[in-house]
Amino acid sequence: MSIAATRTTRAKKVTGLRYWMLRVLDECQHVSADFSADPVHDLRVSLRRCRSLVDGLMALDPDPNWKAMKKAGKRLFQRLGALRDVQVMMEWVEKLHPAEASAEQVTVERARVDSDSAHPHAIGDPVAQSLLEILHRREQEQKLEAQVALEAFDRKQWRQWSKSLPARAARIRPGSALFKHLALERWTEARELHNRALRNRSQTAFHELRIGIKRFRYIVENFLPVEHKAWSGDLKEMQDLLGDVHDLDVFWGTSVSCHVFPDIDSRNNWHQRILAQRTKRIDRYRSRMVGPDSLWNVWRAALPQGKQIQALATRRMKLWANAALCTPKSACPKRKPKSI
Repeated sequence: MSIAATRTTRAKKVTGLRYWMLRVLDECQHVSADFSADPVHDLRVSLRRCRSLVDGLMALDPDPNWKAMKKAGKRLFQRLGALRDVQVMMEWVEKLHPAEASAEQVTVERARVDSDSAHPHAIGDPVAQSLLEILHRREQEQKLEAQVALEAFDRKQWRQWSKSLPARAARIRPGSALFKHLALERWTEARELHNRALRNRSQTAFHELRIGIKRFRYIVENFLPVEHKAWSGDLKEMQDLLGDVHDLDVFWGTSVSCHVFPDIDSRNNWHQRILAQRTKRIDRYRSRMVGPDSLWNVWRAALPQGKQIQALATRRMKLWANAALCTPKSACPKRKPKSI
């Protein structure tokens, strides 16, 4: 078989910084068509992947372009956040609407509405209908804001970074013990947030715990392939459970602020339904993350121990100092740097 034929049959790479940076540009094209839920979600996922990769690389390489690229991605990610929140709440309305609205009724109503996309789905329950109408109006407003944000995103600069930054990233070998040290830092931060959340049980504490686990997960996912293969399912499940808890908290707060409940019975009915879903997810999280056999202990056992921690910390400091000497323009020798 010729070399050319071999190249055409080789699997396309679907990971790494360059892949995700180019994916952001592709998703910008997709989302600009109508800012519907799936493209918005896909664009935010791509941006989040880039930012999570940069979080790890910035810890070992002081090049200022990492920070600039992360800031640009974060700005677009955040400005799409309100639109994504509204679209997620619309999905929760449909998941939580009363069972007495039969599947046949919902199908008929949706078929009617699908022919007129200017109105949200009618589901039968007056609270659900009111919420969807309010959320639909907000969605249209946020789509305008998202359009402005997308137009402000400097795609030309992003494309330039997609060439220069992956070349720097290639110097750092995935699976390096330095990344295990970084993962240990993220594990320690997330574990403290876990203790705080179980202690005070506040919405804010669980939200911060989700972010902490997410940061730990991304270091493992991007830079520790062996550990990621073993842990990916559990890490994703814990993040998803806490993500649903956050979504349900936001959904209930929005429902109350919109004054959509006609009476106390209706309010209590919806509140109990939301609490049941929230409690189910908290209980599942606790069953996996509390006790001597918890996932916390499984993950910690594979990360640096004892004297190795200090040795790796010293290596990271030296690496950072050496790289910092080469950060100014024209200051580095024009030779290929060694991989880490």
